[in-house]
Amino acid sequence: MLTTALGHSRLLARPGDRRLCLLDAGASALWDLQATGLTPADLTELLVARFALPPEQARTQVAALMNDWRHAGLLDADEAAANWRLGAPDDPVWPAPRPRPLEPAAWALQVADRRVGLSAEDATVRRHLNALLVPATRVGEPCEVDHALQLRGSTKAWQLALEGAPLEQGQGLDAALIATLATLTELGCRPAERLIVLHGAGLVTADGRGLLLVAPGGSGKTTLAAALEASGYGLLSDDVVPVGWDGALWGLGLPLCLKPGSWPVLTARRPTLARMPTRHRFGTEVRFLPALHPRPVRAASVGALFLSQYRPDAPPECVPIGPEQALRGLIEAESVLRDLTQEKLDALARWISAIAAYRLQYPDLDQAHALIETRLRPQAPPRRPSDHR
Repeated sequence: MLTTALGHSRLLARPGDRRLCLLDAGASALWDLQATGLTPADLTELLVARFALPPEQARTQVAALMNDWRHAGLLDADEAAANWRLGAPDDPVWPAPRPRPLEPAAWALQVADRRVGLSAEDATVRRHLNALLVPATRVGEPCEVDHALQLRGSTKAWQLALEGAPLEQGQGLDAALIATLATLTELGCRPAERLIVLHGAGLVTADGRGLLLVAPGGSGKTTLAAALEASGYGLLSDDVVPVGWDGALWGLGLPLCLKPGSWPVLTARRPTLARMPTRHRFGTEVRFLPALHPRPVRAASVGALFLSQYRPDAPPECVPIGPEQALRGLIEAESVLRDLTQEKLDALARWISAIAAYRLQYPDLDQAHALIETRLRPQAPPRRPSDHR
């Protein structure tokens, strides 16, 4: 069993797994006792004797803990019963990077820490992709890339291939664009090689600090990220952010993907949004909006993490939270872990413990921006007694 401390709590996981179990101080103590061989009945008697709990309440608490541990796979329960799973059960296996010259008809893209050559045979598809993506080099400039992604055929019938091997095929311009952007996202994330892949938006401040907005889907984080990007922040990604083993954030270099609910509130900040074509993505209308401020090529260290939630009828607030609450927020937002080891678990605990984390609630974008700016503002050091003379 893998285990590491996190504040007053403890993280548990099974080697090679993708699930975490976060125990508070009380549950950690009971975990240690059951590991020595104490039965649920023994633990119940202990709670009754030490804390004067009614026997039925003690039995209920112990049974709930045991049930959670079984569902987390910590007590060798049936894997099919696990409900702590993070991310999809089956990930594609991407080929290792193999530097090669950029093809003459392709353009180079910087996707996280890898360079991808992208080519499209159809002129219409090529024009629309060019409008959304920022080249890593000048057009026509020779360079080497780690991967080669090819979109073959026309909008009537296309095939997407990586290193010459078919990945996906379909029909229609929208489907071709969306499949290409999704593949670039997967190439940049590669969860098995990362410390964690966050389900959230990533930005960079003017002084180079990384800013994370983490929340489940539909919480408004992409709209807030687009508003912050329009105000001058650099965009890393609007949906998923890969975190390296050193804790740094990588940008994907892809456009914002905005749903209809965000169009009216963002048009004043990004007037070009109203002129962007509407695409159909997984049954939902969206508009892709290129980044105003390209993200830095180098990774960014985390300046602050915000568990954000748009609540139009609630007062604005931004309160500090501890590492346990921050990690729970990452889990609830379905961030992705892969191939857990003791080294990775320890690194994850160190990373989340070192981050300034906040729970952000906001009724509108202007107030969210103001709250974030306040938290990012450097704090003056406390004045020494001699300073008052």
